Amino acid sequence: MRPWRNTEHRDLIVELARLFQPHTYVEIGVKRGYVFNSVSPHVKRAVAVDIAPMDRVVRLPHVEIHQCMSAEFSRQWRDPIDLLFIDADHRKEAVLEDFDNFSACVREGSGLILLHDTHPVKDELMSDGYCGNAWEAAAEIHSAVYYSDFEIVTLPGPWAGLSICRKVTGGHLSVRI
Repeated sequence: MRPWRNTEHRDLIVELARLFQPHTYVEIGVKRGYVFNSVSPHVKRAVAVDIAPMDRVVRLPHVEIHQCMSAEFSRQWRDPIDLLFIDADHRKEAVLEDFDNFSACVREGSGLILLHDTHPVKDELMSDGYCGNAWEAAAEIHSAVYYSDFEIVTLPGPWAGLSICRKVTGGHLSVRI
């Protein structure tokens, strides 16, 4: 068993939380809570969203748990998000739907959106039980004109990869010399 299979980028996400000190962290697709439980102590407000019971999520005073579909949750959410981790349904359409539903709430300029499973290291991982075609969502965010307000970088494996997105201040990329 690979020691990082379920947590390959957990340490990086925790380090991002330590560095940027986000007020509000939202994780869509918590599953067993490996990442969520590691990040939540480093933020002021941690919000867990999953369709399954989240029995392993550590209940702290600043932790909120919402057992529902992400689309349902997005209809009620209006607060600013500083760090958003999307790791639920790995189909391209579902990843883009979560991205579209929540990106308007991510703080412009300083907020980060993390997409998991966007660079699977072998073909077997592109099945529905693993990464699906989530990588196609990252590719579309990178190339589509209607996502030009975002910059994105995808980190490869070692198992499934992670993409980091940022909403650019002012709605367009600016270059400073």
